[in-house]
Amino acid sequence: MEMQSKRWIVGAVIAGIMTLGHTAYAAADPLMLPEKEGLQAITEMQAKITVESPNWEVKQIVDTYTTFGQEHSKQLFELQTNQVITAGQLDVSNVLFYMNVRKNFYIESHRWKKDSYGRKVLNRLYDEYQTYFNNHRFVPKDQVNAYKEGILEILERHSKNVYNDELRTYMNEMVIFSLEQAMKDHNPTIKVYTGK
Repeated sequence: MEMQSKRWIVGAVIAGIMTLGHTAYAAADPLMLPEKEGLQAITEMQAKITVESPNWEVKQIVDTYTTFGQEHSKQLFELQTNQVITAGQLDVSNVLFYMNVRKNFYIESHRWKKDSYGRKVLNRLYDEYQTYFNNHRFVPKDQVNAYKEGILEILERHSKNVYNDELRTYMNEMVIFSLEQAMKDHNPTIKVYTGK
């Protein structure tokens, strides 16, 4: 019995020593790496892209959101501060709020640092949408198609050199979530303006 125990211990020690000589390394998440390293890691993996960006769902929600905006574009809303704003101002504020919520969800759930590739890509996408939506609070009917194309073009351009399906999915979802939630938003502190 004692001899079997010694053999087992010796066998375990030998197996442990052999394992140390062949340490397995886990693959680093390229989205967590600093931007340049993350890009290099993805290039080295030669990841095949299968996620379309913008995908059909993004295109569909952009159409729906634009129609929604046109249908109530003349409506006015009153904030708790007694400030009256247009529907376009309210929509833009809601879109950017929800886009930022979704962006930060991805960043925080992955614990990406400030220089992480994934974080940088999503921040740049958000920044451009922030500028675009703030410059398009009211869209005349004759410019609706150009407005929709503008929203899609931003996503297409930013995802063009993103060779990671996970990150391309997040980019699509930022747009989908923000437009969907902006149309559903029923903040009880904001009321339809009825005039004084």
